[in-house]
Amino acid sequence: MKDNFFIRYQNDEHLAEFKDLTENTNFNKSKGFFSIWFFYWKKHSVKSALVIFFILLVSLLSVFNIFIARQLTSLLVAETMMNSFNNHQMMTEIVAGIIEQNISGQLPPEIIKILEDFLSSPSSTVSPEVINIIIHSYYFDYVSVGSDGIARAHFLFLEVKKIEWIWMLLSCIFLIVIFMYVAYVLCGSISEDANTDLKNKLVKSLLYKNIEFYNSNSQSSISEAIVKDCKNIAEQLKVAPIIIVFIIFSTVGSIAMLTYIDVVISMLMLALILITLLVALIVVLVIAKPMKKSIVERSEHDSSITEKISLIRLVKSSGNWESEVKENNIETEKNNKTNKKLNLAISVIPGIIIGAMGCLTLSSMVFGVFIFGDNTQKLITVFSSFTAGIFVMVTPIFQLNTILQSINVTNKSSQNIGDIVSNENKIKKIKYPKFLTKNVIEKIEFNDVSFAYPSRPDEQVIKNLSIVLEKGKSYAFVGPSGSGKSTVTRLLMRFYEDYSGKIIINNKLEVRDISLKNWMDNIGYVDQEPQILSATVFENLRYVKKDATDEEIIEACKKAKIHNLIENMENGYETFLKERGKQLSGGQQQRLVIARMFLKNPSLIILDEATSALDNLVEKEISLELEKLIEGKTTIAIAHRLSTIKNYDKIFVLDTNKKIVQEGTFNQLIKVPGLFKELYEVGKEKE
Repeated sequence: MKDNFFIRYQNDEHLAEFKDLTENTNFNKSKGFFSIWFFYWKKHSVKSALVIFFILLVSLLSVFNIFIARQLTSLLVAETMMNSFNNHQMMTEIVAGIIEQNISGQLPPEIIKILEDFLSSPSSTVSPEVINIIIHSYYFDYVSVGSDGIARAHFLFLEVKKIEWIWMLLSCIFLIVIFMYVAYVLCGSISEDANTDLKNKLVKSLLYKNIEFYNSNSQSSISEAIVKDCKNIAEQLKVAPIIIVFIIFSTVGSIAMLTYIDVVISMLMLALILITLLVALIVVLVIAKPMKKSIVERSEHDSSITEKISLIRLVKSSGNWESEVKENNIETEKNNKTNKKLNLAISVIPGIIIGAMGCLTLSSMVFGVFIFGDNTQKLITVFSSFTAGIFVMVTPIFQLNTILQSINVTNKSSQNIGDIVSNENKIKKIKYPKFLTKNVIEKIEFNDVSFAYPSRPDEQVIKNLSIVLEKGKSYAFVGPSGSGKSTVTRLLMRFYEDYSGKIIINNKLEVRDISLKNWMDNIGYVDQEPQILSATVFENLRYVKKDATDEEIIEACKKAKIHNLIENMENGYETFLKERGKQLSGGQQQRLVIARMFLKNPSLIILDEATSALDNLVEKEISLELEKLIEGKTTIAIAHRLSTIKNYDKIFVLDTNKKIVQEGTFNQLIKVPGLFKELYEVGKEKE
């Protein structure tokens, strides 16, 4: 069945022209998520540069909001103090204290003159000049009170009122939302391109893999790579880069702004942040190996479930559903216990981050108390600024928690894709392919061919095989299991190419030197398990000949004796066939495959036990259609029921000693003692 999966797609005439959107990616088994991220950002350099630019703007605006928070808090504190300045006695004491502290002459003489004039006029009102001197001396050097009695905070060369700062804050928030939206749109676009590229890369790689790859990998793991692993990477690419870049910019910017506000507290806070991140990183590294093991076990269990569901007839007919349920419960419970243990470790990360936010906020207050002492107004301003700064730094770190928890899963997905896309198990490309003259196979010659499967390199299946197959004649290979009869056709189909000896085509071309597409276009393959696509009847038949007309398809179906059946379907040739043609019987499915071969009209027909899965009555009916199909064509059959090859021109009998032990027509072989007669007698008894 795995052989057929490959050959089903190998015949696609557009395969050779398939555009690989990631052909420059050097995928390998160690490829992790961050390598894929950097590759796709480099590939989409304009979009990624814009993402960085908009995230930088968001970070700058977020950091600027810290500055706005300080300015607003300072203005509120200044307004509160201005209300207390109405107490003339308090003001007199404050002014006298300023004059006494100016022993070393820090204040200019004109300022001292203003303060002395205020003290000499007890009944005078407090002027803006006096208020500014007090605010600048005791509290903030960037807040001033104008002649209109309104406090303003300095920004560049401007003096900005409270309401204007509020409008600036709201504008920053609005711009942050817009810029972040644009960044996510751009990053999402890169993510979707990456998802498409990865799927294209996977599909192309899968279609160019040799059969050995499919023999050693389950279909569920392959499907999981295309669907689940690509999605995991795409989802992470959509969010992780923005969060990580934003964390870098916002953290650096916030620390710079907080350092500008107060150096000592900022350094103490930075030390706490580094400790927090270090602990979180240690947790991620500690759980990486067990997390990877858990992912592998879960994937294996999922594959096992998928396999059992696909073999539901076996489960039902064996009466093993209860044992399967029990086994599944044991396995899921085992995974559940492992995941709970991992969850204990993973949950440390959000706990650390949430705790760190509260710890950092309180720490700014504690450090501020020690540094500023009784200067409550300054303490309030610093506390509000640091609270805003911590919020800017920690908010993206909350999202980082999700990334840290899933990074091991994403890395495993990246490695799964790397395992498939790597160059292992690929069909060898021919640098200068040759083509069949007139697209006709005139003669096939096996010249001293020996072969062993890659999974069993020391066990030769075919040894020194030398035979000649001529155009228009029919040949059958028979023998016990393991004699190598199916291997002969697999070598002809070029499922395997690492054999010794040569297979010469038309007296001059080694089959491995011929364009694979050109070679497969001349071969028709009918397997014991019909390959039916989930598509309409027309699409199923047109798969082997893309430019076939409706009339040609209908004519092929008439030859295969399936036209009337199709016509009686609800939608005729537009009827959608379910997965593997489940609504058709085995004989009807095989007739559909035979109709494909009539439509393709190849010069070489390979029948791989094409009727072995059918009952005797249906087998006889199908055999009649096969006789029409192979008429005038070179035919190679792998026969299970020897009665189906009575009219073949030559039969090769292979034994488990890897050699041909008999050859001749049916009538010749049945008359002489030997392996063929033994096989025929055994088969006759079973019938």
